[in-house]
Amino acid sequence: MIGGVLTLFKTLIEIILLRKGPNHIPHSMLLLMVVVAIWFLVGIVAVMVIETYKSASLSIDLILAIAGLGFYAILVNSFGHSARLVRCFTALLGCAIVFSVVIYAGRLILPLWMTPGETEWAVQFIWLWSIPVEGHIIARTIDRQWVIGFVIALAVLFAQLQLYGVLKPMLGPAV
Repeated sequence: MIGGVLTLFKTLIEIILLRKGPNHIPHSMLLLMVVVAIWFLVGIVAVMVIETYKSASLSIDLILAIAGLGFYAILVNSFGHSARLVRCFTALLGCAIVFSVVIYAGRLILPLWMTPGETEWAVQFIWLWSIPVEGHIIARTIDRQWVIGFVIALAVLFAQLQLYGVLKPMLGPAV
């Protein structure tokens, strides 16, 4: 069990470093459900640990993630690769878990050595790296060049930002 988790973690790191693709992750609906549960658990822990992260933020993150995955599902299906969706979603959410943990740890640990501005810059850089990673995952899923996946990831990010702009006022100043 532990060996399988470590292998998955190593694979996710390799995907984040753009060395591997979602095809290196096992095609398993159970694994996808476990990754979804861990993704949600990481969000709940963030609400409890990070002062500026509120439960309304977790709700928005959930809505934005579902919207993003929905956009990707439509796209992958339109390219005729619906059989690859489970691996694609496992890779996207698994990498999101790794990014989230690194970002949350950075927000808690980096202020010990860096100014608040430097900490925020470092966290934003990590977050920005997730965009090419998503593009890489999508490009590998639909068998296209990396730049096509990157443009798709930017389009999905733009759509999510628009949705965020609509949702934020509905939830009030706590977000």
